Amino acid sequence: METLIWTFLVLIVLGGLILGVLLTFYFLQEKIIFSPIKLAKDYHYPFENEFEERFYEVDSGIQLNCLLFKAKKSKGLIFYVHGNADNLRYWGDFAPFFVQLGYDVFMYDFRGFGKSDGKIKGERLLQRDAKRLYEKMLLEYDATRIHIYGFSLGTGIASRLASKQACASLFLEAPYFNFIQLINYHKAYLPATWISRYYFRTNRYLTSVQVPIYLFHGTEDRKVPFYLGERLKNEIPEINFFKVEGATHNEMQEMELFKKEMNRILA
Repeated sequence: METLIWTFLVLIVLGGLILGVLLTFYFLQEKIIFSPIKLAKDYHYPFENEFEERFYEVDSGIQLNCLLFKAKKSKGLIFYVHGNADNLRYWGDFAPFFVQLGYDVFMYDFRGFGKSDGKIKGERLLQRDAKRLYEKMLLEYDATRIHIYGFSLGTGIASRLASKQACASLFLEAPYFNFIQLINYHKAYLPATWISRYYFRTNRYLTSVQVPIYLFHGTEDRKVPFYLGERLKNEIPEINFFKVEGATHNEMQEMELFKKEMNRILA
């Protein structure tokens, strides 16, 4: 009898611990997934390339901070959706690569990042914000001259945007098959399908994209493993897939294959 009581108590404690982990993830998802760094509103970006700083209202009282880098003779626009951390002070350093190829570059900070107002409260808001900012760019650039570019977490946002909006092409750097698969990779102990509010169903979005899709993934990527990008190619053969040997998560612009192919594609 005493053994049964102890077994019952142990099961209760274990059940409580498991429930606590699940509830913690569910209610703190934004803090676990996103790592924003705030900037003062009067912060001056130190970039050497010509750029404009803009604020666009996406909701009542919510403005997102955006940067538009300018090429001397613009061939079009790269609409860049960044990853899950930091702010435009960091991501702006990735713009000169595209400017040197002759393209303007539009970047924006998610809610709560950098100088942007508000807080992220679910995937739908992220997707809607991207759509509203893209519509702003359509007032200045013809859709046939806009290339949508997503990096890491931003690939799920970019993919859905390209599935809904006219554009010239879609570029994905270090994408995941869908976000649930990425959670399973990092936190296999979690029943992600049941408790996540973020799905970013990249594999579904891409089936509706009507323009060329270019996917670059590094074989040494440990944040978004290579096999998740490769799985997209296996499911959607039309994707132009580039296996970048030796590349980790944040060094794609340093890789010769990437530079060569981007020069060719965006010539």
